[in-house]
Amino acid sequence: MTFLKMLVTALGQVLTWCGGQHARQFIEIRFRQAGFDDDAIDAAREAVTLLVTALITTLMAQILLILDSL
Repeated sequence: MTFLKMLVTALGQVLTWCGGQHARQFIEIRFRQAGFDDDAIDAAREAVTLLVTALITTLMAQILLILDSL
């Protein structure tokens, strides 16, 4: 069970990094197409990174709680 928890934690870190990168790229492309300046794009990229990180962290925490109850 400990190995499974370690695996889920590692998966969470990978998903956070990968999801954050894709979200940042998506925001940059869409905001540039809409004509926003670099400051707005930077702020949006940081916000989306925080959002993705929070969502994935919460998801992984719930998965770990489920594993603890098994």
